[in-house]
Amino acid sequence: MSNLDKTYFSEIFNVDHSIVESYGALDISLVCDNPAFVDPFLIFANPEYKNLHDFIIEYLKFLRDLSQKSDSLDLEDGIFKHYYKFPEVKEVWLGYSAIGNAGLGNSKVFADSLYRNLNKIFSNFGKEKEGITKSQHLEKLCLIEEGIGVDKISDFTINLIKEFFLRYTEKFAQKHIDKSLLKEFAVPKVSFDFENQIWKGSKFILPYITRNGKEQFVLLVPKDIIAKYDTWISRNDFLKNDTSIFASIENDEIRAKINKYFNDQLNIKITKHGQEKDFSKKSRKGALQKTMREFPAIVDYYIRYKESEEDKALENNLLDAENVDLYLDVANIKRELRKRKFGKITVIDDCIQRILFFKQTLESNSNSLYLKEKSLQEKQLQLMFKNATYGSLFDYNSEVNNGRGPIDFIVSFGINEKIGIEFKLASNSKLKQNLLNQGKVYQDDSNLKHVIKVIFFFSNQDLEAIQKVLSVLKKSVDNREIFLIDCRKKESASNQK
Repeated sequence: MSNLDKTYFSEIFNVDHSIVESYGALDISLVCDNPAFVDPFLIFANPEYKNLHDFIIEYLKFLRDLSQKSDSLDLEDGIFKHYYKFPEVKEVWLGYSAIGNAGLGNSKVFADSLYRNLNKIFSNFGKEKEGITKSQHLEKLCLIEEGIGVDKISDFTINLIKEFFLRYTEKFAQKHIDKSLLKEFAVPKVSFDFENQIWKGSKFILPYITRNGKEQFVLLVPKDIIAKYDTWISRNDFLKNDTSIFASIENDEIRAKINKYFNDQLNIKITKHGQEKDFSKKSRKGALQKTMREFPAIVDYYIRYKESEEDKALENNLLDAENVDLYLDVANIKRELRKRKFGKITVIDDCIQRILFFKQTLESNSNSLYLKEKSLQEKQLQLMFKNATYGSLFDYNSEVNNGRGPIDFIVSFGINEKIGIEFKLASNSKLKQNLLNQGKVYQDDSNLKHVIKVIFFFSNQDLEAIQKVLSVLKKSVDNREIFLIDCRKKESASNQK
């Protein structure tokens, strides 16, 4: 196998895939990020990692005390960066980057949110009334903030327990990887010294690759702390539970106060009968967010409910439960691509043949395109297509932004021959607008010769919607400018009569 054929950790470091699997690690792609994340609840729920969860909570308590020593919401910049702000640990190759592994990292937004919540709303973190939850949880601090998703929580968790991943990988490497593929690295902010209140660095012998002329070490992560869809405790899940969590509050008086406050926060709508409370999903969501800020103890009751179902988290939230676009799927795509002969050496023909191959692959495996019964999103489909560009003579560059938003792919050969590819879900409310205007914008901004739109539909309703849009725009599916990919679940061939 040539270096161009190598995608995965096991291939690049000449270790059997089965050995990585038996070690319990995820055999990561080193071409683009693996769409999976470290879930701190899985660390809590697994007794093997008790010391890691204990450390995370102790560090958060330290941050709580630090935030409360300040009279204002402003810490000295250097102190803030040292304790609250961390770079993304890109060496684990987890996240949503469709090209390489350079994500956004633990942004200042997350650090500010953490500091603000420890300083105000959750100033009693670690001192909560006993008997509500079994333990404290990092995710609690992120439940009331919008924009703090699974990727940010995962990044922060990985940073706090980075020493574990370094030693976990070093142990594997010394036993299974040739010494010529290993190198010693000095790694900053590895362990925290509570006595001296400082992060310390250390040195490790690790497997490495060379990217853009720079040597970069690679870290393995155990699969039993990785989730593929979302963290077990999450803002989305909390809001989905709506007010049902109120019923679990034992104190009648407090429960009544919370219910009244929630109802008072509902929007008012005008109907033919006059003014009425708006019980729409949007109105209830807004009221719940306001109630959560006013009564933070609600979060503890939600967490208690999630703790009570920790067995389900270990059973259903682990990476193994969903294998979409990870090792086995991509290995199959690569195997099929080796059989294909992409004969015409033009950018447009290479794009079309690879999209057709991708379309055939997805439509033949449509039952795998769902996570927890929810259809895949555009970002996940982009990551899957990245593997269908394997072995191309042309440069498939992901999410190129030339001023008016990123296009999913620009495919080029030199500076003159460039084709754009844009993925859209048929369920996208702006689909008509995108089909009408977006391609022209991208062509003008990036000097593209042609823009291809690939539209994915997951239901009969989606199909009807896209057919209506195309009819209004007087456009047709031509497998050159517009492709449709049928991702509806299909009956197994063995069940068809």
